[in-house]
Amino acid sequence: MMSNFQPHMLTLIIPFVVGIVLGCCFFYALWLTVDKGLQSGHPAVWFLGGILARMGTAVGVFYWVSDNDIWRLVASLIGFVIGRILMTKYLTKINENQLVKKAIRHAP
Repeated sequence: MMSNFQPHMLTLIIPFVVGIVLGCCFFYALWLTVDKGLQSGHPAVWFLGGILARMGTAVGVFYWVSDNDIWRLVASLIGFVIGRILMTKYLTKINENQLVKKAIRHAP
């Protein structure tokens, strides 16, 4: 007989994938908010609106995915962290490519 504390692995795949997608979206939106906020004449609007939208979405999705199950919540949080790592690597490559393009464009 299985204990209630042992999760069934198949039920954790969907929360894990949702966590990865949420992490990618969250950190891309963070990058976009900082990029637009630094270029804007009213950065406080970008930063305040961005944090409210990102946190509201993240908390809502975590609540929905967890479905009152701690293991589903843990799986989605692990996926969220992996999504952060993926977006950090992806956005670092984008920034490096943009810097190279700017340097080439301004070269004599």
